[in-house]
Amino acid sequence: MSYPFAKITLFASILAGLLSAFGIALYVYGSQATLPANFSVAGWRVGGMPYEAFQQQLRQRLELLIAYPIQIETSYPDIPNRQLTLGQLGIHYQTEALSNSLEQLFQSSPLHRIQARWTLRHAAIPLEVSVNETQLSAAVKEAWQTLYAQQPAPAKRVVTPQDSILYERERKVLRVDFAHLSEHLQEVTPSVSTIHNAAPIRLTLPLYEESPPTTVENLKQQGIDGKISEFTTSFPTSGEGRIHNIRSTADSIQDLLMAPGETFDYSKIIAQTEAKYGYKEAPVILNGKLVPGIGGGICQVSTTLYNAVLRSGLEIIERRNHSLPVSYVPLGQDATFANGYINFKFRNNTDTYLLIRTITTDQAVTVKLFGHMSPGITYDIDSSIVETIQPPIKYLHNPSLPLGATRSVSIGKAGYKVETYRTKKENGILVKKELISKDQYSPVPTLIAANRGDIKPEEGLPNESKQPILEDGVKGPSFR
Repeated sequence: MSYPFAKITLFASILAGLLSAFGIALYVYGSQATLPANFSVAGWRVGGMPYEAFQQQLRQRLELLIAYPIQIETSYPDIPNRQLTLGQLGIHYQTEALSNSLEQLFQSSPLHRIQARWTLRHAAIPLEVSVNETQLSAAVKEAWQTLYAQQPAPAKRVVTPQDSILYERERKVLRVDFAHLSEHLQEVTPSVSTIHNAAPIRLTLPLYEESPPTTVENLKQQGIDGKISEFTTSFPTSGEGRIHNIRSTADSIQDLLMAPGETFDYSKIIAQTEAKYGYKEAPVILNGKLVPGIGGGICQVSTTLYNAVLRSGLEIIERRNHSLPVSYVPLGQDATFANGYINFKFRNNTDTYLLIRTITTDQAVTVKLFGHMSPGITYDIDSSIVETIQPPIKYLHNPSLPLGATRSVSIGKAGYKVETYRTKKENGILVKKELISKDQYSPVPTLIAANRGDIKPEEGLPNESKQPILEDGVKGPSFR
């Protein structure tokens, strides 16, 4: 063997030995069962600590932290102080970043373990603190049950018997500000490095006043400051069904609140009343005649409301008079209802809210409207008959009478054409006059029974149409 070759062989052997030793050293370095030097967890210096010992101590420290006492105090004498643990308050230490680092150090491939140990030799791994908001809320509400047993009460608008507007203030209640409490808990929560100090941490319970949705301020912003109109109609004391129908319908609009621009729809009130109270038997108007039916009297409520609306200057959207005159208001000032045919609607065309109040006795129904009306403004309603329509004579064929004989059955009633105007005055001075309606009330014919050759039996009674129109009720006689 030549000298140069021997030299090369020796050099190669030495290099191989060095590489082998270096590989062994790296393997030993990456396979260590201790944490890297200068490694710390949330300020807790654990560099060089055996992995198993670290895991055991970490579990112990986390258990101590979860059991750490928090003294929560208040400045209110009637709200007691409470002491709860961090675990009860929903505190959770996030160990995901630490677990990832430990997995790289002790459970990955040899090469990755070497790399991780070198990278983490000066690492400071945090333990982020989070709060389980659901658990925190449940714990606090359980600890301060008396606090949460109290509920806020809304403010009330009170209308006095003298029609003045008063207010009952809302009742506020104390509630825990969970967002701030969660922030404070995360700020004061101790770390694994300071767990040796077991003295309770004092914390002030953050509270705020919870108001109900309806406050006096909310109510006053609606602008209702007094009564703007009132109207009453009377009815006979007899007729239990009619009284029930009037009272029930009036109750459905009691305390109805209308926003500016909102439209009142009487058909919805009828549907609500029928569903809630049901209507009883009382005479209704069918094709211009009074007949037995269900719901008689509902138009007395719409008529009373209509007159209050007229005298408050509100905008009438839809309204029609009865086919027959009614006894409780002047001609031209009634408002009938026929389901699917005739409705009563008006709009709150003011800038403030409108409140409807009703009073029903066994003899009368009253509607009062509350809102805002400029001082000095008044409205007057005037209806006048512009034409009287004489009742026609109708002959009914009666073969039981002697040939050519007649007999009076009923005396007819005149019909009318009526015009109604609304005048607006300011401090007694006329500023506007508007035509509200032109109404026609059909005459009721005089009926005479006769046995004459020019009367055909099939003529029957007048005003019988194929499509019955039912007014002032919800149901009439059965039709076959």
